[in-house]
Amino acid sequence: MHLTLRGALCALSLLLALPAAAAAQGAGSLAPTPDGYSWTRGSIRFELINRHATWGPYEINFVQQALDKLPDVLLEHAMRMKVTKLHRDDVPRRRLGLKSKGASATTVVEAGSISFGDALFRNNSARRVYMTVTHEFGHVAQYSITGKSVAGALIDVLARGTPRFTPISWTSPLFNGIRSHNGFVSDYAKTNEREDFAESVEFYWLNPDELRRVSQGKFDFIRDQVFNGVSSPASSRDLRHQALGPAIPLVSSTSKARGGHLSFVKLRGERFMGILDGGFNRVRYRGKKALHLPISRSTIFSWVPRLSAGSAPVTVETQDAVSAPAPFESK
Repeated sequence: MHLTLRGALCALSLLLALPAAAAAQGAGSLAPTPDGYSWTRGSIRFELINRHATWGPYEINFVQQALDKLPDVLLEHAMRMKVTKLHRDDVPRRRLGLKSKGASATTVVEAGSISFGDALFRNNSARRVYMTVTHEFGHVAQYSITGKSVAGALIDVLARGTPRFTPISWTSPLFNGIRSHNGFVSDYAKTNEREDFAESVEFYWLNPDELRRVSQGKFDFIRDQVFNGVSSPASSRDLRHQALGPAIPLVSSTSKARGGHLSFVKLRGERFMGILDGGFNRVRYRGKKALHLPISRSTIFSWVPRLSAGSAPVTVETQDAVSAPAPFESK
């Protein structure tokens, strides 16, 4: 009887512990203020401030819904870095107060603010707002996990990246060289390692299986270092949020359709490896290697090898895959 009672108490304690581990989110309290609104949940508080634009009713509702779905463990990174002001702007502001045209939101950690612009709300999409809010708090988390002051974190992240995360896909955070086109949840994540980090945070919370499929290493890092092991409940997930499929190089065009030995041919395409990237390119005409010079991830200069006349389809191979052949004639 004593053992049975002890077992029951242990089981009960485990059940009671589960909600604490999963008590990652919940409805916060929204209240009007002279400058806009405030959102609070326990010790977490954000000021939603009218700055160069005014929070509309549905806009504030969308942001409130997003915050309600996010876990304390993520939002606490923002509290630690004192990023507590959510500004409503016509155009998001970046460092030095400059407009970030074309962006829907920006985070300036040293100013303690996230700026949300008109473009974010143009399509009246709560889903898009939720993704964007999660992404921006992902930016803040990257600075926070360095364990340094705002100034020290800013220098580290911008200059050196994040240990154990950056080296997974990047050769250098300064020059934005990538090791592969695989391992990224989105094309936007390939912009730089900071966007890669924020996109990985976004996918971990909204559709973690997609992040795990693309990169187990990034999944493990974000789970352990950003979310302290907390997983998103079904109510916070969006299974429509899909990551990229396998990366395959593509030769979309050649600068000429035919040429002889050492003819110069510019190859245009996608998912090549750039000159600062950590992978490789191999250009072949009819299977024979050609001299080549990578210019960017979309352009390679090449010189036709010595071939007999006839069809000589050209391919580009990277560490990821081999492209489909593009037509070319050797003369």
